[in-house]
Amino acid sequence: MATSHKKEHEVYNGVSTADVPNAAWGWSALPRTAVQIAGWVSVLIMLAFHFGNHQGHVETIWLLVLTGLLVIGLLLHAFEPKLSTVRTLTSHNKPVGHVEPDWAYDQKTLSGAYTNLTDGQLRALNIDPARVQHLRITEGGSAGRHSLQTGSTASQAL
Repeated sequence: MATSHKKEHEVYNGVSTADVPNAAWGWSALPRTAVQIAGWVSVLIMLAFHFGNHQGHVETIWLLVLTGLLVIGLLLHAFEPKLSTVRTLTSHNKPVGHVEPDWAYDQKTLSGAYTNLTDGQLRALNIDPARVQHLRITEGGSAGRHSLQTGSTASQAL
């Protein structure tokens, strides 16, 4: 019996295990309010550390600097935009039925997105324009001289 070794991805709370492997554990769904509450409680605890039996000001300076950094981080976290759109395109969020073009074939045959490239654009891709001249489309709408035509010139072929 042949079985597939392909792992099936599961979805937990709208998050796929293909995108976030630990989605089943709930780590990807940490609410923003929980981060804010824990952060502000930490700020209050750090401010409470100022009242103690320390004699020097080194502890006070460290506590103030770390508390200030924590407050800045919490404010940046609180006022960042809450974007609901997906910012990255991965293989997991393409439309159903999407077929990825064969980019290597298209580049070698000057088809698809590589059909109307200029000589400068071909050189930028490290392609010698003279080497692929037979694949390029002419103004008449037909391809130039093919290498399979033997014993004929370009004027006889057209």
